[in-house]
Amino acid sequence: MRVVILGGGYAGLMCALRLARRTRGQIEITLVSASPWFVNRIRLHQRAAGADRVKRELAAMVAGTGIQLKIGRVTDIDPRGELLVDGERMAFEQLVVALGSQVDLDVMPGIREHAFTLDAASSAELAARLPAIAARGGRLVVIGGGLTGIEGASELAEAHPGLQVTLLSANDVGEGFSEAARAYLSKSLRRLGVTLEKGRVLRIQAGAIELEERSLPFDACLWAGGFSVPEVVRQSGLPVSARGQVLVDPYLRAIGHTNIHVIGDAAAPVELPSTVLMGCKTAMPMGTHVAESLAQLSRGQPPVPFDYLDAAYCISLGRRDGLIQPIQQDGSPARWVIGGRLGAWIKEAICRGVIVTLMAERAGLGFYRWRKTGRKLSLGAARERTLAA
Repeated sequence: MRVVILGGGYAGLMCALRLARRTRGQIEITLVSASPWFVNRIRLHQRAAGADRVKRELAAMVAGTGIQLKIGRVTDIDPRGELLVDGERMAFEQLVVALGSQVDLDVMPGIREHAFTLDAASSAELAARLPAIAARGGRLVVIGGGLTGIEGASELAEAHPGLQVTLLSANDVGEGFSEAARAYLSKSLRRLGVTLEKGRVLRIQAGAIELEERSLPFDACLWAGGFSVPEVVRQSGLPVSARGQVLVDPYLRAIGHTNIHVIGDAAAPVELPSTVLMGCKTAMPMGTHVAESLAQLSRGQPPVPFDYLDAAYCISLGRRDGLIQPIQQDGSPARWVIGGRLGAWIKEAICRGVIVTLMAERAGLGFYRWRKTGRKLSLGAARERTLAA
């Protein structure tokens, strides 16, 4: 059996490493990545603040596993069994699409021209420019009140005390968290000198953000809004949601294509017992699960449905503060939280644990686990609901 895995991020790399360990050379595994680097995206807000621990060589991370690494960009996916990678045709028997997501630069006018983002190149450029802006007391506006925006605003405010940092959000910051978590976030952001602004952005212009009733000036703007799926996935002919994510069944197979699995940010499960959001903490479980499914398939065994339940939201608030919001069994936020240095220590341990987990897989130590609902799936009940989402 020949397995091709597209994407060298959290989901794709984890899938490749676990599958190699489970099958030990019995099947052919090719990992295709557009970049020779594994980028630890959960640290990119630290990169914007000047840190430089965000990437590792993929070749070193798969060395000695038997995985064939091909560096190239996928430009066409033919579900019938063929890919186009930098002009070269590649056949597959089993395909795993783990191409992840990217910052959506077209959702708002002016992002491409006037805003930085937390991708590897743009965050490095922002890191180079911020010291001079902070030295003259300039203003950084971070757009987006989700976890990316909160972490970015906190990190940059702590790293550059002279910088005026504004966090601009269309909704309340910490929406959906417990009252205790929202209060802690508010207190921490005030301590760091981060100003909260609320408003709906119409467009970003040179030096100013245009809102519905006013404009907000800036010396630098960081866009921390939504993400989109790569266009090659949308154009593949696989069934997709309104957001462009591939619709997958409870086994994480593309609907109507039992030889194609989709994992990570590019996947939209049709029916699972709990919600699966974009992010590292869902990508790695999905990658591990599909690796186990493919290993079972190679031995003639049936797969089992994917089961996942979120355990907590872990937010860094600079290097010395953090917030852990536990999630209860029913999916609602717990009333209690962990903050302060202990929260920062837990968050840092999780970030380090990602690399430790991947290297353990490479070494043949498969200790990685995740929280599950334990509930059985009733198949087929939610397809129409997902198609309408």
